[in-house]
Amino acid sequence: MIRINLLPVKRKKKPKPIPGFVIATVAASILVIIGVIFTYVNLKEEINTLQARKTANERKLQDMKKKLKDLENYETLVKAVERKKSVILQLRKNQGVPVRLMDELSKHLPNGIWLKELKTMGNTVDIEGYAFTNSDVVKYVNRLKKSPLFNSVYLAESKRKDISASGARKEKIPVYNFKIKLGVKV
Repeated sequence: MIRINLLPVKRKKKPKPIPGFVIATVAASILVIIGVIFTYVNLKEEINTLQARKTANERKLQDMKKKLKDLENYETLVKAVERKKSVILQLRKNQGVPVRLMDELSKHLPNGIWLKELKTMGNTVDIEGYAFTNSDVVKYVNRLKKSPLFNSVYLAESKRKDISASGARKEKIPVYNFKIKLGVKV
């Protein structure tokens, strides 16, 4: 027996070839997409790197600001110490001046004169005292003028005054109250 199939047979159609411009367009699109993805990833990494560098630099800047502030504080402390040191050195330098001053004043003091008050202000000295006679005051001033320690000696005042004696008789003693201004050579 022979069988005959009268139904039409479906033939397979040959696929049409894909046009070249479509293949080229798809390939170019894939390459562009890969390029964009690659560029995006690289830029993202570079942005992350730059942000990390920025935060590190900001931390360094803060540290440097702290160190700069510490350095400025140190410099002010050094200046303060230098000022104190110069004051101490100046005091040591002038340490012997009061001793020399007292020695010079007492060395030239004649009999009949006693000192009541001695004030020093910088390089000037004010002396107040009493004398029995005015010639003793003049003698004292002349002696002080010859002293190498003093550069100017000026008798500011000399006036007669009666003071009461301490004792049983309560009598008045005439004395001369004087004030002398001296300039000290340092």
